[in-house]
Amino acid sequence: MSKKVKRVSYTLDSSGIKSLADSEIKAILRGADELIMTGGRAMLAKILAGSKDKKVLELELDHCPVYGAFKGMTQKEVLARIDWMIQNHYLAIEYDYRLPVLTFTEKGWEIERETYATELLGEFIDAAYDEEYEFVDTLKERNRGMILLLLDKIAETGNKNLIVILDAWKSIECKKVKAKITEVLEVLEKSEHRPSKPRREDTSTLQAGQKWLTIPENIRKKLVRNVFCGSCVDTVQIEKYMIKETKHGLVLEGQCKTCGGKVARVID
Repeated sequence: MSKKVKRVSYTLDSSGIKSLADSEIKAILRGADELIMTGGRAMLAKILAGSKDKKVLELELDHCPVYGAFKGMTQKEVLARIDWMIQNHYLAIEYDYRLPVLTFTEKGWEIERETYATELLGEFIDAAYDEEYEFVDTLKERNRGMILLLLDKIAETGNKNLIVILDAWKSIECKKVKAKITEVLEVLEKSEHRPSKPRREDTSTLQAGQKWLTIPENIRKKLVRNVFCGSCVDTVQIEKYMIKETKHGLVLEGQCKTCGGKVARVID
């Protein structure tokens, strides 16, 4: 008779959090991507809080793009946000033998796939301009759905400067991805667009989101609640907002909570 495995228990506590900004959701999902089926809530909290924990450094999790994204918060505060993500079905917990580890739900993966594909697009463009074609080797083991989305994004750029690196990628890929690359090459070859240099600010809002999160939470709340609405002719709260980075600073773009109209606020 086999011995019963005693699983490590866990308790979710979102500490009364009602909602999270889109940037926070994306940052948590991006950090979780480093730990799917290998790590749990506590390790994700350490990544997001920018912990110098020995294990974090050993596993080079400090290289994650969202490492320290919630710097300034306690790990307990970060963990509450992670638990909110689980309770709201962006992430889930499964057991790997005794230990509870993180996994994506379909809802969470749909968001993360878009975030990561956009991040990879920026890296792909950089690799093309730097002629570091070995970058394509890192794409072979990626999720197939995300890779196909990345290729759609490459096609949308219309950037003829990406043809050479696409050819390099095509030479090492499997049949299905190779066929998709051929389609993208045909699109780019017909394009007249050949920019002089890549503009990564056009390909990702992740860094803008990270900068937003470096602002203390109490100040972020005040900024969100103090946005001028031209329709209401008053100061209102912005909701369903995105964070973008411009030459003037960070910009919140979203909807007025009162009338639903479009509003924006520059944060210099």
